[in-house]
Amino acid sequence: MQAKRKKILIILSFIILLIGMQIIYIKKNIFQNNTYQLKNKTYYEVALNPNNYFLNNKLQANNYYIANSIKSIDIYFNYYLKNKNKETINYDITATLKSYADNGTKLIWTKDFNLKNITNIKQEDLNIKENYNLDYQYYVNYVKSFQEYFNIKTENYLYVKLNIKINDETNPYVLLTIPINENIIDITMKEDSLENNTQNINIIKIIIFDLIIIILFTSKVLPNKDNEKTILKEYQDIIITILNKPNINNNNIIYLNNLKDLINIAITNNINIFKYQDNYYTILNNNYYLYSLEKTT
Repeated sequence: MQAKRKKILIILSFIILLIGMQIIYIKKNIFQNNTYQLKNKTYYEVALNPNNYFLNNKLQANNYYIANSIKSIDIYFNYYLKNKNKETINYDITATLKSYADNGTKLIWTKDFNLKNITNIKQEDLNIKENYNLDYQYYVNYVKSFQEYFNIKTENYLYVKLNIKINDETNPYVLLTIPINENIIDITMKEDSLENNTQNINIIKIIIFDLIIIILFTSKVLPNKDNEKTILKEYQDIIITILNKPNINNNNIIYLNNLKDLINIAITNNINIFKYQDNYYTILNNNYYLYSLEKTT
């Protein structure tokens, strides 16, 4: 039991040391030196055509809108990125029309529009402030032209994206989904945080790495009792079970820490292994080579 406690103490010390080292790494390389720090949010408003029913010429975000009343969708991209490593950053604003058939299950047509493109920025403090007035009726008419040309009815959406490319890796930062050719529309917006995604992925990788190291280390320090019993079963033809405790002079005992060493001694010298409870031993030149399962469990 003392051997078991000692091994458990070694494992706990190793785990504490490993966790401590990883905490230092996380603080220095992820939270403190994270390349991208995001502040501010994208916002949009819907500008209306002049009419006798709405008092205001603009409606705020997160509402339902009458499609025919929409003049433009005014999108305000406002981001601050702390680029500590001065990575090469490109960003663009794109719009993509997509038309679907069979209740939106089959994509049959798509058209891309490049609205704005900014390249090769390497400054440490990067402010992205882009206002874009999206002409909603332009895309409505574009889809109508497509439908009339082919004489079909489709379900249509306009996807507006702010894409940030850092060292050639593209990140769809903001995505607005705008229905086209519906009487009443609901605009949805999704934002992804580079900082949060990067941190979460790195932390998950660290946790997986730690678990693998702990499992490998534990398997080396703590022997697998079930595995040892399987090994003993393979050599049961040379193992003799005895019922009475053998009278062994302690001066002649050679303790073994590895079961395979005991088996190798027995096979090499063509002698038997004796089993008493969880103790296995063989006798060679008046010496008792002893291996105990009890001490390792």
